[in-house]
Amino acid sequence: MRILSVSALIVALVVGLFLSLDLSTVAAWAVDQQRGFQNQMAGAIRALRADQPGAWLALMGAAGAYGFVHAVGPGHGKYMIGGVGLGSAVSAPRLLGIALVSSLAQALWAVTLVYGGFFLLELTAAQMTVLAEDVLAPASYLAICAVGVILAGRGLRRLARPVAPVAAGHAAHDHEHGHECACHSHGPSPEQVAGLRSMREAMALIASIAIRPCTGAIFLLVIAWQMDIRTAGAAAVVVMGLGTAGLTSLVAVSSVAARGLAFSSMGPTRALPLVYALAQVSAGAAIIWISLVMLRVAL
Repeated sequence: MRILSVSALIVALVVGLFLSLDLSTVAAWAVDQQRGFQNQMAGAIRALRADQPGAWLALMGAAGAYGFVHAVGPGHGKYMIGGVGLGSAVSAPRLLGIALVSSLAQALWAVTLVYGGFFLLELTAAQMTVLAEDVLAPASYLAICAVGVILAGRGLRRLARPVAPVAAGHAAHDHEHGHECACHSHGPSPEQVAGLRSMREAMALIASIAIRPCTGAIFLLVIAWQMDIRTAGAAAVVVMGLGTAGLTSLVAVSSVAARGLAFSSMGPTRALPLVYALAQVSAGAAIIWISLVMLRVAL
């Protein structure tokens, strides 16, 4: 009963925090900031084309700032990163690595798509934007939704399994062997139940985020291509990816810390894997809902 009470309290706090945020205001602020940094990037590119001093530094600074504020708005997988952090036993360093690699992969994919599209396929800037927004964005939302389905499915399977009671004799056996007992398994640990199970799963998380290139990166790369400063454009997009990684890394650390605080307050219990399973279901459902909302908007 105590476990259910704590779990209900956690869910209520998360829902209350989400409902208390004025997301439209945050999104409007992010769009306004993006527009300002986008204008700064355009000005820095013109200055770079004219060989003005400090143009490289201005471009990199504006690109990094744009990446950070752009990640504040919808998308960029921060919902998935946060959901995985709350609903699985993944460690903070590993989730930080996923956040960093996914942002850099997204930047490099944008460079490959734009420069490759111009050079190999002779696409126009308008065609490039349509490809990113009408094809790749929905594909990314569907991939993120699939991650949510997998996360929730694992939690549901775990919830369907009964928790084995601790017999008195077995409890005595535990005390006799101590914490280092390795003679047989005492059941799956929370990490085994809820953690990312393979490098393939981590790569799937990264790919679901990286598949959609950032619109700001496309804008920057198109201008850089037209002004024949392609190396500077590619470097700025990588810095933009690092800016995005800054925000998603904050989400990763915060979600893992919140999970740790919530579960450490419960103390040791054999039902802890079930609580992890409940967190998996909740996080997976949230990821599914958010990704479907963004998919509806994109379509």
